[in-house]
Amino acid sequence: MSYVRSLIASIRVGWARDFGWTNPILGFSLKTIAPIASTMTALTILYIGFRNGASITPDNFPSQLGFIVIGATLYAHISAYSWVPTLAIAEGKWTFVFPQVYVSTRSSPPYLAGRCLASFASSTVTSMASLAVAVGISLFLFGVAIPLVVTPLSIFLFGVALIVNIFASMGLGFLLGAYAIFASKFEWALPTYVSGILMVFSGALFPVTSLPRPFSDIGDVLPFTEFIRASRAVLLYDTVGPYFYYLGLRFLGGLVLLAIGLLAFKYSEKRARRLGVLDRKVV
Repeated sequence: MSYVRSLIASIRVGWARDFGWTNPILGFSLKTIAPIASTMTALTILYIGFRNGASITPDNFPSQLGFIVIGATLYAHISAYSWVPTLAIAEGKWTFVFPQVYVSTRSSPPYLAGRCLASFASSTVTSMASLAVAVGISLFLFGVAIPLVVTPLSIFLFGVALIVNIFASMGLGFLLGAYAIFASKFEWALPTYVSGILMVFSGALFPVTSLPRPFSDIGDVLPFTEFIRASRAVLLYDTVGPYFYYLGLRFLGGLVLLAIGLLAFKYSEKRARRLGVLDRKVV
């Protein structure tokens, strides 16, 4: 029960950190700008390429556009909350707040997990808003209707995929957090580098099979790749069978990544305690 209380309190801290300075409606509106820009950039590039003779037939173009829009939206969603543990540690060290979290030997993982879950909730809302805006702009500005499958079943299955993906994203967050405990200069930049790598290896903008081996094999087993594939299966291709296959792979891969992330973070945390790094204020 102490873990649950710590988790709930940390979710409230994360929510207050994100929206304590303004009302939630304005906060969500501002947070939607970045994912909309990310999704629209990918959509515009594909549209310009199509208009200038890219090898995409007019019949296949709407589905290709949907492929890009869904991938870009979900990639931005993953990136938005998987790096929150790094942010929580970095800003906590800078303000001398993070050392106060260590009131017990098990207090930091629930704190970081709660911050991550709070960001997941807000990122889900902003990402879905950016997806809706991209579909609307594609229709009214470009005259292309993206063939999204919007039914109660597809929405439900997509919601399940979002929740299952939390394990993998949180595992990545703990891995980045293990580095952030010791870092004093580049902890803010590392998530950006990892996000760039993730964009290439997760199949967000193009199939991972187009990568040369062994890079295609690496991307093929990532749980983030399976998350985007499962989402496309129900939102774009209306196929339930492959969805459950991808969901199972993502669930298993997410648990493995979460276990690795927790072990790495625990090791880094113990070493940081010995070296006194946790009491070192970052400037």
